[in-house]
Formats: sequence, C-alpha cells, structure tokens
Amino acid sequence: MSEQPSLSPLLVPPKSVENPTWKTAYEKTRWELDVEKLLTLVHAAKAALFLRSQEIDDLPAYRYERAAMETAAKDLLAIKIRRLGWPDPCL
Repeated sequence: MSEQPSLSPLLVPPKSVENPTWKTAYEKTRWELDVEKLLTLVHAAKAALFLRSQEIDDLPAYRYERAAMETAAKDLLAIKIRRLGWPDPCL
C-alpha cells in the first residue's frame, strides 16, 4: 500500500508569511534614529505593506498576517506623527 503525500491544511500560511518583506521593512522603522533615514524607511515599509496586501487575498490562511499588517500600518502612522512631526489626521 503506497502512501500519498498529505495535503497541507488550508489554514497554514505559506512560508513567505514567516518573514515577509513588509515585516522586515517595518521593523527597521522602529529602531531608526536618523529622521532622514526614518522617512525613507517609513515610505519603504508602507510600499511593502501595500504590495503584500495586493498579493494575499481574504482566505483564512492570511487573517493573522492581515491583522499584523493593520497593526504595522497604525504604528507607521504613529511614527510619522510622533517622530517625524507630521500632523495628526484624526484631529
């Protein structure tokens, strides 16, 4: 009797989610002290978030990544307001 390879469950995200580009770009913004470099990193992180949001869909496998991306986007806004002196759009 031959064994068939098991299929991965639908809820297991692909390996690209383990260390996505957007997360690396976002993490760099959290530790940068130079304001000029920070602005560049914020733009890069926002672009990476946008591109990743275009790649993934609404399948349940991506719900945790989408939640993490939403948190990162909120943190990037806070960085722009608090560390870069941008006006708060919520005021």
